[in-house]
Amino acid sequence: MTSTEKNRQSAWATIQRLLKIAGMQRRWLYLALVVDLIQAGLMIASNHFIRTLFDAATAKDSATFWLFVTFLMVTFLVGFPLSYLRTRGMGQFSERTLARLRQQIAARSAVLPMGYVEERHSGDLLSVLNADLGKLKTLLANNLIDLPSMSVRAIAAFIYIVSINWILALVAVVLTPLIFLLVSALTKPVEKRSAEMQEEIGQVNSVAQDGISGAMVVKSFNLAEVINQRFRLANQRALAKGLRIAWLRAFIDGFSFGLMIIPFILAFGLGGYMVMQHQITFGALFAFVNLLNFVVNPLGGIPNVMASIGEANGAAQRVFELVDHPSERTAGSVTLPDRTADLAVQLRDVTFTYASAGAPILKNISLDLPAGKTIALVGPSGGGKSTLAKLILGYYPVTQGKISLFGQPLNEWSLSAAREQMAFVAQDTYLFPVSIGENIRLGKPGAPQAEVERAAQLANIHDFLLTLPQGYNTPAGEWGSRLSGGQKQRISLARAILKDAPILLLDEPTSALDTESEALVQQALDRFSAHRTTLVIAHRLSTIKNADWVVVLSDGQIAEQGTHESLMARGGIYLDLYQQQFQLNAAVQPPTVQAILAEE
Repeated sequence: MTSTEKNRQSAWATIQRLLKIAGMQRRWLYLALVVDLIQAGLMIASNHFIRTLFDAATAKDSATFWLFVTFLMVTFLVGFPLSYLRTRGMGQFSERTLARLRQQIAARSAVLPMGYVEERHSGDLLSVLNADLGKLKTLLANNLIDLPSMSVRAIAAFIYIVSINWILALVAVVLTPLIFLLVSALTKPVEKRSAEMQEEIGQVNSVAQDGISGAMVVKSFNLAEVINQRFRLANQRALAKGLRIAWLRAFIDGFSFGLMIIPFILAFGLGGYMVMQHQITFGALFAFVNLLNFVVNPLGGIPNVMASIGEANGAAQRVFELVDHPSERTAGSVTLPDRTADLAVQLRDVTFTYASAGAPILKNISLDLPAGKTIALVGPSGGGKSTLAKLILGYYPVTQGKISLFGQPLNEWSLSAAREQMAFVAQDTYLFPVSIGENIRLGKPGAPQAEVERAAQLANIHDFLLTLPQGYNTPAGEWGSRLSGGQKQRISLARAILKDAPILLLDEPTSALDTESEALVQQALDRFSAHRTTLVIAHRLSTIKNADWVVVLSDGQIAEQGTHESLMARGGIYLDLYQQQFQLNAAVQPPTVQAILAEE
């Protein structure tokens, strides 16, 4: 069972919540409803005028005939501005409400816990913004007024045709309640099927985004057919659900159309007989049949609207699941660091397990990051190095143990204030699709150009940017696609330098770079990290020989720690890692510890 099914709420509850989100914009909906009510009255009036007009024509009463022709013309003229107001009101209501809902989604997305974001595919989240909001737009722009509009017109029309001849009205609509119940019962499966289809569409979007975002990998490994096959399977599942809904809707439409013909056959047959018997006039029969449309058509119209509301309700559950998901904690009394603290970061007996993992990723980690010192974190892949950085950044709450920042427990800090004390440079650099200058300025929004350029100079990227046609205004491209790995990494480093935070977290910033790019980035890092608390997660051990302290993580535990020299002399995991990286080829024996130390 999906989370959407578990948290299913009624369509009425969904509508109430949407109205609450709309706030003062509800007045546009109320305006449209009032106008629609007036239009319903004009509909009855115009049919009454037509009835009288036909009767006057039959009786050759020219005065009455032209009088009601005038009334009819006035009714039509009044209808034009009313139609404008109705459409304008629904447009204002739906668009403004959707804008508020999109803003809520955007605001919530920015504070969602990292665990929720990493467990959900970005394509699935984008589906909420696209397909699901599209369903809600139909609800807000059409369904919310179509349902009361059809109902009011049906009631008003029924009252009028009863006033013409209650026997004819009773015969014509005697099957209406039964037909309505049958059609309504047929629409119930639509909501469930629609919710299932939206889930499948999210999967389709996820696969499609994988193919686009990983285009280079797809091409280089000839994975086009693999991706296409995944897309076909996901698309076929979505298609099956969509076709099922289409079949249900088609059956409902066909069934409704067949049943709706019956009242007209009865009205024409019995009504024509009554006209011949002079029990009612021809004008009355014309008005009766015309208004019977507004009684009978809702048999097909209202169930279809209800089916559409059901689809929107299914989409709303996915939207509300995102909006309602608990955000990162916002409480915290600590907002400023204690600059006199000897330890910038301290971990005591930290154990952490991901919600989706069975075993702990980190086990009883105790570690100190003295202020102004550089601590290197090394070890085999999967040892928990990146997870440790995420915990320090507050991306995940610690399940056991304690992390302190400048002497204060991290859980007592405001997370935004805590992150202000840290600059983070990741291996997988993300650049936004804006100018390079704006990407750097994100480290300190509003920073003057001089500061941006100084940060770029420290990051060894300034000279390169000056060679670009638009300089700092050059678009970075989506995901920084127009730049090399080294260029993106130096731009990311410039962003961190501009932030000028007291703690620098580096997650393997040079592991994916060539030798020249690595040298430029390393030079910039050495310059910037001086006299700054730095935690560097290193893959290339050559980059951390000058670290004040080296910690080796293996299988989620601290296996070794010490200076570079002491760990080399110890002959443990660190030495093994170092030798593996510096072997020239498999035939050459690794150098001895003494030889390595002598080279240095």
